[in-house]
Amino acid sequence: MKEKFFLALLETQKAHWELSRKGFQQLELTDGQPKILYILLRIEGCVQKELAEVCKIRPSTLTVALERMEKQGFIYKEERKLLGGKRAYGIFLTESGRRKARQVEELIETLEKKSLSGFSEQEQDMLFSYLARIRENLK
Repeated sequence: MKEKFFLALLETQKAHWELSRKGFQQLELTDGQPKILYILLRIEGCVQKELAEVCKIRPSTLTVALERMEKQGFIYKEERKLLGGKRAYGIFLTESGRRKARQVEELIETLEKKSLSGFSEQEQDMLFSYLARIRENLK
């Protein structure tokens, strides 16, 4: 019997989730924090609204996560004036947050190498192309 796509996808996602979650728990991070740290390492100083869009989470969810991360000493907020006189907060990593973000980055790299082990560059390109097409089909 031919395997169903949804089962293959769920099993793959579960295997990846279990490994990544175990690693993130060892880093003492909640489920949402690794993505935020990883993104801030690349676009530090962005305002909350932009960060929520890039993280693909609701602004209210991000606000709660950022409050916790600020208490943990991973981030700090700096008020910025936007066009039209509006105010927003830019989000920045503290030195502790930067170290934690680099640990997240290392874990992600390890998981990616393990996940794509045995795949040629061409196969990896094809895989990412297929996944992009699937995402577009589901929109």
